[in-house]
Amino acid sequence: MWHYFYRVLLVAILVASCQDNTKTSEITGSYLGGEIVNPNQDFLTLERKGELIDTIFLDKRNRFKYVFKNNDLGLLTIRHQPESQILFVEENDSILLRLNTLEFDESLMYSGKGAEKNNLLMEMFLQNEQNNDLILSYYKISPQEFLKKTDSIHQERLAKLNALNEVHEFSDAFLNVAKKGIDYEYYDLRERYAFLINKYFTEFRKKIPQDFFDYRKQVNFNDEDLTSHYIYQRFLDNYLKNRSLEYCIKHNLGKPCFSLSNVENLERRLKLADSLFKNENLRKHFIKKFAKNQIIFSENDTQISGTLSLVETLGFSNDLINQLKALGKVHRSFFIGENIKDKELITPKNQNKSYQEIVKRNSIIFYWSVYSSNHHKELHHTINELRNKYPEIDFIGVNIDATEPTIWKKTIKNFDYNQDFEYQIKELKCDKSLYNNYLNKLLFVNKKGEIVRGDIQINDPDFENYVLEFLNL
Repeated sequence: MWHYFYRVLLVAILVASCQDNTKTSEITGSYLGGEIVNPNQDFLTLERKGELIDTIFLDKRNRFKYVFKNNDLGLLTIRHQPESQILFVEENDSILLRLNTLEFDESLMYSGKGAEKNNLLMEMFLQNEQNNDLILSYYKISPQEFLKKTDSIHQERLAKLNALNEVHEFSDAFLNVAKKGIDYEYYDLRERYAFLINKYFTEFRKKIPQDFFDYRKQVNFNDEDLTSHYIYQRFLDNYLKNRSLEYCIKHNLGKPCFSLSNVENLERRLKLADSLFKNENLRKHFIKKFAKNQIIFSENDTQISGTLSLVETLGFSNDLINQLKALGKVHRSFFIGENIKDKELITPKNQNKSYQEIVKRNSIIFYWSVYSSNHHKELHHTINELRNKYPEIDFIGVNIDATEPTIWKKTIKNFDYNQDFEYQIKELKCDKSLYNNYLNKLLFVNKKGEIVRGDIQINDPDFENYVLEFLNL
């Protein structure tokens, strides 16, 4: 994924672009500056341990500069919605960055004092993303083979960190965070493997060594240094998923054990998060995530009310409760059996059309936003493959950026999306952020405009089985 060919060029451009308006030599203390190409907003934000530190505004040339306060150093999250990335800043660092939002992760590159450690974190992130593809192959091998392969990955990561440390002499604080990131990547691979073989290869379940999960004894479930680290959060998420699964299997609760969108499954994970996390930022993060998912996968008012009642007992602010209530109100339009034929959309040619005019046969509706660049590119790539494979079904894209038709039209043209199947929501009935919760969710709609399934995500390993069932309705 790294565009290595452009590295030297990117750094040269970055340094040149920043020198004319930012004299780093005149700045004392730790410093961050740079440029955002094709910005989604006129600002970016910095977070530490899940809390907002500051908002940094771009100038007219989409450049910025920021001097850190001493107590704001360490592992940070830099966020330019909807994308984010971690950053490690220490005393007297002078870090420059340049990124293009159209290729956020692939284009992000650091230079200056402190760049080496952050380029390493960036590379570790991209390698971790590649593990998503690896695990789809690895779960088909025996536990013994899996352990050999992942032990090798773990050792390679540590060896690279040690080799870079010989050259750059990283601080103990950074080495601590980097090593933990490598360890939790390793633990996360085991958690994901365990889930997949429990679901698809039960014969391997009996072959898992007794010490396979011994690393769980070493895990700090409330690590202050890693509160906002994406690998740590991903591990915790998959750990909670497996704990819920283990409970479900032990109590013989049946097929819903493996459904990640099952409301009861999500509620078990929410309760586990509440009991496991003493760190309030982690607790809030996971409870909010599971509560939102419970609502968007609810099939009736009783399930939505149950989620709201549970969260209200956990001592959260009225702001969160009100957000969840508003989401519940939106979701009532997506219950199975609801008819959407009268809802209106806009075509790329500015024509108003109802679903009744659009849905002529069994259709799968997917939602996307121009502000989630990696998501909408990967989503459309997958959708195109499905269109070719299942020509009997219409796959209809609905963009949620209702107030920005120009950028939507520009995006579908730039990425050559099939305009015959692209529409935009005509009018937002509530805050747009609520619709963001539906970016991974699909609606299976019959030719009458009735929702027949709404509990499926496109990254579900069983997705194509659901499509085949849909074809046979």
